[in-house]
Amino acid sequence: MTDGVDPLLDLPAAELAAAVRGGDVSAVEVTEAALRRIGARAGGHAFITTCPEHALRRAARRPTGPLAGVPLAVKDLFDTAGIRTTYGSSIFGDHVPSRTARVVRTLEAAGAIMVGKTNLHEFAWGVTSQNPHYGTVENPAHPGRVAGGSSGGTAAALADRLCTIGLGTDTGGSLRIPAACCEVVGYKPQFGSVSTHGTFPLAPSFDTAGPMARTVRDVALVQAVLEGRPLPVSARAGGRDLAHWLTGVRVGVLAPTGAEDELAELGATVEEVGFPGTSPGDAMAVFTAECAIIHMPWFPRLRDEYGADLQLKLDAAQHVSVVEHQRGLLALREMRERARTEPAVDVVISPTLAIEPPPVDCWEPDVRGPLTRYTRPFNFLGWPAIAIGNLQIAGRDEDTVLGVALALEKARSLG
Repeated sequence: MTDGVDPLLDLPAAELAAAVRGGDVSAVEVTEAALRRIGARAGGHAFITTCPEHALRRAARRPTGPLAGVPLAVKDLFDTAGIRTTYGSSIFGDHVPSRTARVVRTLEAAGAIMVGKTNLHEFAWGVTSQNPHYGTVENPAHPGRVAGGSSGGTAAALADRLCTIGLGTDTGGSLRIPAACCEVVGYKPQFGSVSTHGTFPLAPSFDTAGPMARTVRDVALVQAVLEGRPLPVSARAGGRDLAHWLTGVRVGVLAPTGAEDELAELGATVEEVGFPGTSPGDAMAVFTAECAIIHMPWFPRLRDEYGADLQLKLDAAQHVSVVEHQRGLLALREMRERARTEPAVDVVISPTLAIEPPPVDCWEPDVRGPLTRYTRPFNFLGWPAIAIGNLQIAGRDEDTVLGVALALEKARSLG
């Protein structure tokens, strides 16, 4: 045991679940180890609410399935029946839903054990997870730097070994930005491929739910469970060693990442590319207008109960005109149409972040642009995209994106 971490919490999800199913360790033992670790690291503000009774009760039922006994951290944007769900706000500080979000039910049905609800940027509209109501999420990988957002608590919980897998959302980079800041893995699925039922919306035209973990393999496993199908990449690889699967794969480079030579050595064709041309500024009007509409029941009536940066954003959102909104819809349609064939590659790669994780005392509106520069375009396009730390891989096809990520991870593990 190192730094108070039980060795069980270092195991990959598939290995841990196999040990639970085989009787080598009980789900209760694993859950107790996670809860002890969470209690010891409470000062990091990764969790808003823990649910030890719920977790231990489920663990005592001897779960089976592909995620049997695996500790799960759930972003506090997903409803959980009987367990406080705040959406990172003071307005919903005492809110206890009567239903559980579909994705949470799916993971629990596969044997996962939810140990708590993780901290986030207020109402998921922000990229730093500086939460004025529940504390700023600390970054275990880079102390003194923000954990990223809005799924910052889940990323920090993974980096600090408080859980094995996590669940977050992504509307402009909210899974991938914290994954990069905390040096874990976050996957934004294809828009619409994973249910957001029972999730507080930010901008419904872009909202996605997806997995986080410390490895691509664990993310792929959780995504397969969420979609209710076998691990797609294994079938796509045709039984071949994944480290050789990239032969003939075309990789477009949006900006240098340091992974170009690795991908070329694995057989990929690597070339520079650009985004499909259109106006991202116009498309942002759609995002901003939808945020304003979602908050109409509370803003501006309860303006003082919002944090300072949310007040600023929602004040501005009130002024998006109908013309700007319609122009944005046209820009999105054009971008998505052009992206069917442009760029003419299988995946594109870029850094996840355009800057280093900012210091914890930064003003979020100042860093929002560079932190979303490479992530937001794929919410506009609806493409799946994965962040492996500060490397982002995106493309039109989920199997291909995960396949390239898995191949690269495997090659790196082989040295």
